[in-house]
Order: sequence, then C-alpha cells, then structure tokens
Amino acid sequence: MGHYVEKIGNTPVRFLVMFRTSYFADLSLNQWMALTPPQLLQAHFPLDQTVMENLHKKKYPIVSA
Repeated sequence: MGHYVEKIGNTPVRFLVMFRTSYFADLSLNQWMALTPPQLLQAHFPLDQTVMENLHKKKYPIVSA
C-alpha cells in the first residue's frame, strides 16, 4: 500500500523502517508517473498540466517541501 512520511515540525526527525521480510523494495510514485506516457496518465487521473511538468524521472528518496 502506498504511503509517505511528511515532516511538519522544526526539530530533526529520525525515521526507522522495519519489515518482516528478507526483501525490500522502494517505489517512487512521482518517478512512476513521470515515466508513464502523459496521455495515459491524463486518461486516468485529472492532473493539471503544471503537475505533469513537475514530475521527476529520477527518484528522490527525500524531497523538501
């Protein structure tokens, strides 16, 4: 299930992730959308052109607000 973590305060954050599995996979929704043909995204999601132009083809694990 997709999820994200957002820092909303001014203090440092330490984030510990644990999974009960020997396999870990990381998927960037931003990257996935950027690499999907724009006409396909627009056919399924009501996205503004500004949103489409700001998608990143490179994955950024930590993104500032």
